[in-house]
Amino acid sequence: MGIDLEALPREGFRVLIVEDNPHIIEMYSYVLKKLQTGELQGRVPLDVESAPDGFAALKLLQEGRYHLVMTDLYMPVMDGFALVEKIRADPTTRSIPVIAISAGGREAQERALQLGVNVFLRKPVKFLDVKDTVMQVLRIR
Repeated sequence: MGIDLEALPREGFRVLIVEDNPHIIEMYSYVLKKLQTGELQGRVPLDVESAPDGFAALKLLQEGRYHLVMTDLYMPVMDGFALVEKIRADPTTRSIPVIAISAGGREAQERALQLGVNVFLRKPVKFLDVKDTVMQVLRIR
């Protein structure tokens, strides 16, 4: 059974990647493009934007509507922990799903989950794990 594209939002999805490593941004963007051309058959838009730190991400979140935030936890300027805290404290962003992807250990995972991330993935992550997690969080089935 395939994905019911009619059940997905007409305007598509906007995803914000918050990561200070441009190579990792490129990989996540590639995963999302494959999702758009594969499972979504190019019929459901999936726009990807990125920010190098939590501060820049908050600015983007204030300017537009996003369906998902994928964030690293350890970044300069404002780390992912502070970003998640601010996302969850703001009524306009509180309900946006957040996937934390980090090389941090169990303490980082527990702290991120306590702050309200929906899913924690440990780096290095596999292409399929990222794609499957995004599909699950955005309810693309």
